[in-house]
Amino acid sequence: MQEERIELVRPQMGTSRALTVRRFGKPGQGPKAYFQAALHADELPGVITLHHLEALLKEADAKGDITGEIVVVPFANPIGFTQYVDMKPLGRFEMRSGQNFNRHYPDLSAALIDAVAGKLGQVAEANVALIRTELRRLIKEHRKGVSPLTDLQDLRLTLAELAIDADYVMDLHCDWEAPMHLYISDHNWPDAADLSAQIGSECSLIAEISGDNPFDEAFSRPWVELRRAYGDKFPIPMATLATTIELRGDRDVYDEYAIADAANLFKFLQRRGLIAGDPGQLPDAKCDATPLAGVDRVMASHGGMVVFAVEAGAKVKAGQELGYVLDCETGEKTPFTSRTDGVLYSRIGIRLVVPGGYLCSVAGEKPLEGREGQLLLSK
Repeated sequence: MQEERIELVRPQMGTSRALTVRRFGKPGQGPKAYFQAALHADELPGVITLHHLEALLKEADAKGDITGEIVVVPFANPIGFTQYVDMKPLGRFEMRSGQNFNRHYPDLSAALIDAVAGKLGQVAEANVALIRTELRRLIKEHRKGVSPLTDLQDLRLTLAELAIDADYVMDLHCDWEAPMHLYISDHNWPDAADLSAQIGSECSLIAEISGDNPFDEAFSRPWVELRRAYGDKFPIPMATLATTIELRGDRDVYDEYAIADAANLFKFLQRRGLIAGDPGQLPDAKCDATPLAGVDRVMASHGGMVVFAVEAGAKVKAGQELGYVLDCETGEKTPFTSRTDGVLYSRIGIRLVVPGGYLCSVAGEKPLEGREGQLLLSK
């Protein structure tokens, strides 16, 4: 294992920040996997999961069992780690700009299409190598065009440079209150069905574009657009599987969960040929993929106190009462429901809401009318 400390742009005199990067296996040989946790710095289940995964990787590395390259960024957001108000961590948005740390990553698609023009051939492996070379060059060129470079922009670009040429990009997050679930490009499905089954995902949400280019889409989108631009002229596989894995809820920071989750990610790497050894039988899938456009985001019609009637992870029916919002001053009590059958895979972690405030999400099997464009919450 090799550890690297990457210094980030100083946001102000007298301050400094850095990223810790740990590398396992054989850089430049075999497939590459990239893992990061806590891009939303107040989401910690991924940090403890990577802590346990690194222990497994160190053991495998010592045995010479890692046949590819595995890069781990155990806490990906030193900016957000320092943001506290009234003893509460606020790691989802940068407080200076108000921007979500998991949005607005560079989209290199158009530049990549131009960069490979006249260079592609009829050998898929050679095309993949060429495309990755160009992606590495383009992300560095993109950095040169950003001026002045803020600490937030530097963080985004540094993380992107680490992941840009990976075969597997695993961005570990969590929700407020939720079962295990993941987000992934529909162009990576059903190829990613083994990952969903291995980690025990109870809801796997697919979309080509979810809005504002979150971290995972910055690495899947260029391959989608390149394949679309060149059609059947050249063999271009969907060579990067990039996903956001939501490790249950933000309070689910337990060794019991993290040890099991780390073991499942390790087995996935074995199954995909990055680590020697038998991963064993693939667990039965708990769900099939459903469209992100089929998610009903349930909002409060007025302010008050939220009382849920069903747990996160429950299968619910359209029109079923999921809970109610109570205004204790007026006595107004308003039940809330979903427009679709599906899995209630996310619910808010606090119990006080304002009019129009988010309550919960239900993943249905079919797209809902009007669900297009910005498919993700701003979280």
